[in-house]
Amino acid sequence: MEMGTISAEPRTLLGSKHTRRMRKSGKMPAIIYGHGEKPEPITIDAHEAENLLDHHSRVIELQLNGSKSSFLIKSVQYDYLGTNPIHLDLMRVNVNERIQVNVEIELRGTAKGTEEGGVVSQILNAVEVECILTNIPESIRASIAHLDINDDLLVKDLELPEGVTAVTDGEEQVAVCRVPTVVEETEEGEEGEAQAMPEVIGRAKDDEGSDDDK
Repeated sequence: MEMGTISAEPRTLLGSKHTRRMRKSGKMPAIIYGHGEKPEPITIDAHEAENLLDHHSRVIELQLNGSKSSFLIKSVQYDYLGTNPIHLDLMRVNVNERIQVNVEIELRGTAKGTEEGGVVSQILNAVEVECILTNIPESIRASIAHLDINDDLLVKDLELPEGVTAVTDGEEQVAVCRVPTVVEETEEGEEGEAQAMPEVIGRAKDDEGSDDDK
């Protein structure tokens, strides 16, 4: 797990006006909470924070008030386009404390069932796990090479790193290999479409011309 260190400052000026001004200067608002302590608004460097998120960091080390502390990135708020992070929620944690987080699942390999026309569908994109802060995996990689037609991969089949346990129900499906169902059109269906065509209402040839022409 990658952990980066960035500097932070206490944030005393709140409100949308000050937040917009802050973002224009290259800063990003964030808030620290957890462990029964009062939420603490802070300001961090936006570019440094974006770099950490691009490297899928789950933990951030802040240089704040003259000391360094590690925090879990609990949630990220993005702009209306969903591309640029604009706010971080950071949670206070102890490095030896077991926490629960969602970790992305990466499917690897090609299912052997695809040779017979099967298609693999990923049902679960992330799994909730429990581990200590420093053991959070960047992702859970799962091989699907063994999947045949009508086989599935369950949460309990995932190989988790040492010290990491799954919180998600072990019977939940992660991926399945199925032959797609093809629905063929019938003649009756085609006739139904023809009957459903709207009737075009027009004037008969004998009625052409208006009263004004007579």
